[in-house]
Amino acid sequence: MDEKTDELRELFEEVAGTDTVTESQQEGRGTLSEIDEERVDRRLREIVEQMREAFPFETELSDDQRVRLVRGFYGGESDADLAAAIDVDAEMVIAARLELHLFRESDTDTPVPWDEVRRHLRESEDDEEVAAALDLDPETVEQYRAVADARDEARNVSHRFRSAYRDAIPDADLAEPLLDDVTEDGLEEAAADIETDVSF
Repeated sequence: MDEKTDELRELFEEVAGTDTVTESQQEGRGTLSEIDEERVDRRLREIVEQMREAFPFETELSDDQRVRLVRGFYGGESDADLAAAIDVDAEMVIAARLELHLFRESDTDTPVPWDEVRRHLRESEDDEEVAAALDLDPETVEQYRAVADARDEARNVSHRFRSAYRDAIPDADLAEPLLDDVTEDGLEEAAADIETDVSF
């Protein structure tokens, strides 16, 4: 019997790498919340990859940085906070955020009505011409064009990537009121486009 016990002990030590039978088998496996966080990040990385296939990115960020940006955006972090978190400047964050179809109310906080800005952008591809018409500088117009293009892009796919973020991130609905405003604005813009087409 003792010989059999010794054989079993040797087998256990070989498999478990320890001679302590009472050692917790849970150590090193991570808590449930940690596993959930990993699952969220993995899902967000999949969404980012899908976005890249649909709309190739121009910003030079890693997927980990993009995932962190999405998480931070839904966590209420400002562009400045996100820039510090992923170690890039705020301009890069804004450009990457627009590529990811993440919008802020401030994106369309323009000195003239946004629908007027958008109308001029659609009528002319020359930023200097639009800048002169709206009494703005060309760099500002260039940024507004990036916002308008990203919003059009998101609307053309029914904001499906934003919906995917919301499904992947727990409590993402807390940021939903702002995003609903973006969707409603998109519907209003689409209606305005139809009216413009009809008038012609």
